[in-house]
Amino acid sequence: MAGISAQSFNGRLVIPSSGGKEQSEQPQGFPFADRGALLGDGLFETLPIWNNQPVWLDRHLERLIKAASSLGFSLGSSDLEAAIAPVLPFAKDSGGNAIVRLTVSRGSGGRGLLPPDPCQPNRLATLSPFPLAMAFADMAVATSSIRRNEGSPTSRLKSLGYLDNILATKEAAQACAEDALLLNNRGHICCTTICNIFAIFGNHIITPKLDDGVLNGIMRQKLLELLPQAGFTMEEASLTPKDIKKADGLFATNSLRVIRRIVKLDDQPYPAQAGDAIERCQDVMKHHLAEEFGIRFS
Repeated sequence: MAGISAQSFNGRLVIPSSGGKEQSEQPQGFPFADRGALLGDGLFETLPIWNNQPVWLDRHLERLIKAASSLGFSLGSSDLEAAIAPVLPFAKDSGGNAIVRLTVSRGSGGRGLLPPDPCQPNRLATLSPFPLAMAFADMAVATSSIRRNEGSPTSRLKSLGYLDNILATKEAAQACAEDALLLNNRGHICCTTICNIFAIFGNHIITPKLDDGVLNGIMRQKLLELLPQAGFTMEEASLTPKDIKKADGLFATNSLRVIRRIVKLDDQPYPAQAGDAIERCQDVMKHHLAEEFGIRFS
């Protein structure tokens, strides 16, 4: 489990930091009959810890609880907090900056697709170091041949079924890009494999609407709240590839990478200029993170 500093299962620490002398004899992951492992019947959230503080934990847990409810099983915030609590102290081993992933499955079940009733969800939390250089890094993006199904309920959830994203990422790598742009079945811009996307037209910023098969990212939510205070007008609307070719700039967001400038989409460059709209957006978020969490990015 390279890169993992600590891991807990259902609130019990099973892998201490690399400096630990003992490991628990408890299972170190989901049991063999777990529906998350066998069928992808589960969800996850990934969030950063900066200066030993989980960033926007309440928003991540709220989204996870709502997503589970939409799938027909219940999660409690206290159980989720207890699931990640054992791994949080190990963030200090990475200088106070780390990544937490909380994976939740519906639990174990017998053969067949119909879920057990009642179910007993399993909760796996892992902590790994956070390389600060990943935040605000420029990126190249390539349009994927794989389409996102905007009619699927899971298109707006962080579900465990990530094969489409994995295959799209492989396509992007073959095109010498860091991430893939996904269109939906109607040909509208949706997102990248791991990020929400924003297009800039002067001081007007558009991000695809949720109905296009978009996850309502935590960073997406924060920017819709914060950027109007910096003089930008924000809109959630459908975008086509033709639309974004006319954009002044593009950027992608998620909780770990914050705001990444897209410098190239397929064969089209988006040159950066000092003090441009993307730099201003990044400055807004850097100022906010410094104020709220005391983390400073250069």
